Amino acid sequence: MALLAACGGTSGPPAPASPRIDYVDGAVEPIVARGRAAVIEGFGFGATQGAGGVTLAAAGGGTVAAPVAGASGWSDLAIRVTLPDNAVSGTLTVMTATGLRLTATVHVIPRVPFSRDTLRWTPRSPFPSAPVGVGVAAAEVPAGDLVATTLYAAGGSELVGSRLVPDSGVFVARPQAGGAVAAWARQPDSPDPLKSRALPAPRAFAAVAVATRYNSHFTGSALYVIGGIDPSGRAQASVLAADVTPDGVAGPFAPIEPLPAPVAGAAAVVRRGRIYVLGGADSVGHPQRSVFVGRVGLDGHIDGWYRQPLLTSARAYGGGVVLDDRAIAFGGVADSVPPGGGLDAATTRLASSDTAPVSLVSGFFAGPWAPGIALLPAPRSQFATLDLGDVVLVVGGMYGGAATNSAETLAAGVIGDSLGLFSGPVGANTIAGQNGGTLVGPASVTWRESDGSRRGLVIGGIDLSTGLRKSGVWGF
Repeated sequence: MALLAACGGTSGPPAPASPRIDYVDGAVEPIVARGRAAVIEGFGFGATQGAGGVTLAAAGGGTVAAPVAGASGWSDLAIRVTLPDNAVSGTLTVMTATGLRLTATVHVIPRVPFSRDTLRWTPRSPFPSAPVGVGVAAAEVPAGDLVATTLYAAGGSELVGSRLVPDSGVFVARPQAGGAVAAWARQPDSPDPLKSRALPAPRAFAAVAVATRYNSHFTGSALYVIGGIDPSGRAQASVLAADVTPDGVAGPFAPIEPLPAPVAGAAAVVRRGRIYVLGGADSVGHPQRSVFVGRVGLDGHIDGWYRQPLLTSARAYGGGVVLDDRAIAFGGVADSVPPGGGLDAATTRLASSDTAPVSLVSGFFAGPWAPGIALLPAPRSQFATLDLGDVVLVVGGMYGGAATNSAETLAAGVIGDSLGLFSGPVGANTIAGQNGGTLVGPASVTWRESDGSRRGLVIGGIDLSTGLRKSGVWGF
């Protein structure tokens, strides 16, 4: 398959550099939203903008200029722009000050604000098992004027006695218009490793990411399962990868570049072709301050995992977001915990946050982490985090009022590079109020529809009131 075949190859002298656009927003052929910032990467743009500029196809025909972010927004290797409100899918053109014309293809969708007040949880197709610690990722693929999405879920665990036992299953589902989701299909298991499409080793509480030409440098499509616990309950540093299509897993999973250290229960974020791994617990359950950044390379492998500045606070089983120029980690546990974080109300949990600057161009951190304000109204861990662009949701988890679901869903606004305070509860109804349980450790995933609408799911978890796993899937 494409990803595995990339392990070989020949080398030779590099081709002479010539002016070009390599990537837009970290991708070969990106899906971008109107009103959002984007970075054009390449070579030969010129040291200054001068009479140059950037245009996109416009609604109704012709082109529309994309504003450049000041004098510092243009360099020979990168240009930072804002997508105009009337831009449409088609050709993005960079015109240099010397008259050179460089082009790339972009897929433009509307930017639709998410309303926390009208949030309504709706039951979706149940998961085939009752998962806790499953990892989920969404692949968005343009299809004409539409955007088709595939959901991939990997690993997870079941509770046997007082012990969580990881699973190797991989499942695929296709969302439909309006947020509905078709049935989840388990990918083939086989004793023949070349025929199996399950994980070669069970994992739970791993980070899961999917890379395509529409969100990374890779022209194929690959699914990554990063870290997580093994059947002994110890965190691993392994990264497993497989080729995928919109219909399922297309090849066997194989180990690729491992993390620098074992980790489980980290806050993992995929942004502009980079994978960010924030905090997490080590192989004996101690929360960590470590931060790793990996870029999906041309061949689908990780182009190195880079250690970044340490968090100011060790935290695991918390949340995190990466905005244009800032990363924020919040909540989680500070104590040593069993796999998954456990259900002990006495565990020290965090309401605090850490924040650090990130380079929109390189994706690496531009400075150290600093303590942020307490974004959560009370210490909280083991919650689902749903990044919806203008709003971030926190759902479920362990906190002071969890037993009564006093704050099942909280919301915080995003303005520029600032994440506001989480408040709530928000929404027109609750998961618990529909017999969905008091969820601890649910998984979550978000995606965009063709009209720019944001959709999301919360999957599984342990019911705090019964201690049993849930198979429910809830969405909007």
